[in-house]
This record gives sequence, structure tokens and C-alpha cells, in this order.
Amino acid sequence: MKLVEGQLIHRRYRLDHRLAQGGMGEVWKGYDIQLGRPVAIKALRADTKNVEAKLQRLRAEAHNSANLAHPNIAALFEYYEHDGIGFLVMEYVPSHSLADLFQDRGAMEPTELLPILIQVARGLFVAHSHGVIHRDVKPANIMVSDNGDVKITDFGVSYSTDQEQITQDGMVVGTAQYISPEQAQGRHATAQSDIYSLGVVAYEGLCGHRPFTGTTPIDIAAAHVNEPVPPLPDSVDVQLAQFIMSMLAKNPLDRPTDALVVSRTLSHIERRLLDQETASANETTIVPTSRRMPRRIASAPHMARLTGLKPGATVRLDDAAASQVFISPPPAPRTTSSQTKASWKEQS
Repeated sequence: MKLVEGQLIHRRYRLDHRLAQGGMGEVWKGYDIQLGRPVAIKALRADTKNVEAKLQRLRAEAHNSANLAHPNIAALFEYYEHDGIGFLVMEYVPSHSLADLFQDRGAMEPTELLPILIQVARGLFVAHSHGVIHRDVKPANIMVSDNGDVKITDFGVSYSTDQEQITQDGMVVGTAQYISPEQAQGRHATAQSDIYSLGVVAYEGLCGHRPFTGTTPIDIAAAHVNEPVPPLPDSVDVQLAQFIMSMLAKNPLDRPTDALVVSRTLSHIERRLLDQETASANETTIVPTSRRMPRRIASAPHMARLTGLKPGATVRLDDAAASQVFISPPPAPRTTSSQTKASWKEQS
């Protein structure tokens, strides 16, 4: 069955327009006519070979995504099969991918990149807590909205500890530019494998390029296994650089314990960098454009408002201790006695 615009799937989801098409399937922007909301629909292509094997993988993606309810993970709404075609109905995320941001901006400021990495780490921790390993963490699978909200997408090659193994032992799964050394060697992927891939994403965001390149995916994957990670630029904060390099350790046991440690550590670093930026901004002096020196304005210490004073009372600040306030009563009003008036009349 060929999918066309306007087609109704499962008597509920209307296909509006195709967003992407790949070797395994295609992704559409659709509309849920029952709930009145846009959705993303991932459909298995009917003209591909090994349809049953690909259907099995699509079912596994649905199974692995079904229980992952978290703000930083794109939600799965429904899975449906018809005429040998599987449909994943998911949350529609009207955002740009982190890959788009990297292409437009190049290297990003740490205070811009860290909030994205922190949210990805939080989403990964929830997935790992449910026994789901993403196995393909990369900028193209990280969606970033205009207000900075992050969604992890595409659990198509994910692995769950409670599902039957789909990939054969020794089969390499992942994207060569972001693959962990153990995945590149065909070994079992763990939570630390996703942490390594997120470290590659962080490296690329700080430097503007990936740590390893090559003419073929095999060359790049081999570099992840055999080559030392090039150091980050000296301009990168020392603590941040050291932590990113720990995420990129060749041995999974040398990486952070879990993604929650990653999110918390990066949050602490972000907070410190923001405090430093604030302190630096407060120390900035304004240079006058003219030769005239700016006036120095000294303000007295802040004191509580004084109420209940009689009219004419004076308030004096002691020079030795500006915090002390001395209140003197108002002077007595001057009166003119009748005797004084009389003497004045006599003189006149």
C-alpha cells in the first residue's frame, strides 16, 4: 500500500505531508481527528525487502518507547499494523534538531550547550531506568525547540533488557561518528555506551567538529576504538573539559556511573559558569565618551523608615557608626510675654 497525502490511517490519523524518507520507512506529519492534535507517523515502507524483520524492529521500537513517559522523550501514542505495514504514532515535535543548530552556529557557548546536554542526560536516565538503551544518541535525534525544550527521538535501534535479542552477536549498531568503542567492536551496549555518544555530541558542540573523522564509516568506528580523543581547546572550562573527556573514556567502567550523574555534574558546572558571567558583568566599568570625569555618587547606608517623629525633629547620623541614629526633639516654640510687649511700647 502506497501512502499518499490525505489518507486516513486506522480511521483516525490523517496523513498531511511527508517529513522524511529512509531505507526502512518514512515519517509523516499527521493529524489526530479524534483528539484534534498534530502527530508524527512513522511507517514501514512496503516496497522494501525483509519486511518481516523490519516489522519486528518496528515492534521493538514501539515496545521500548511505550513506557518512557518523560518531558525530554518524544512520547509514543499508538502502534498499528495494516496490510503488512506498521505505523508508529508519536508526539509531533515542531523543532529543529541539534544537528541543524550545529550546522548553523558551529561551536556553541557552554552556557548555551549545557542546558541541552542536561536535558538529554535526564531523558536517557529515565530510559536506562526502564532497561532501554538508545544505541544511537546523536544530534539528529535530539530535537530542540525555540524556547530550549529538548526531546530525544528515534528509538529505532534501541535495545531493551526484557526483549528478545534482534541483532546478532558481533553486529555493529549505531552511527559511526557517535558510536561507542564497545559498539564498534560488536559488543553489548550499556548505559555507558549512550553516555559515550552524548560525550561525542558535547565535544562537537564545544569544538564545532567531531573528535574523529575518516573516509569511511569503518575508519571512523575504528578510530573510536584505537585513537586517543584529541584534547578540547584551552578556551573550554577546565572542569567541563575534564568531565567531557571522562565521558569519552575507552573503558566503559571509567565513564560516569549513570546519566543522572552526568546531568547533575553538568548542572553544577553550568551554575558556576553563569555565576562567573554575572560577576564579570557586575565588574564592568563604563568609560565616559567625553573628557569630563563621571560624578561619584555615594549613598548613605539603607535605614528603616522612621515614623512617628514630631514636626521639626532632626535626624543626625553619627560619623563613627553610620548605623546609629540620634533623634533630637524639636526646639520649643518662641513665645512673647505680655511684659515684653509692655516694655516695647514704653520705648516706642
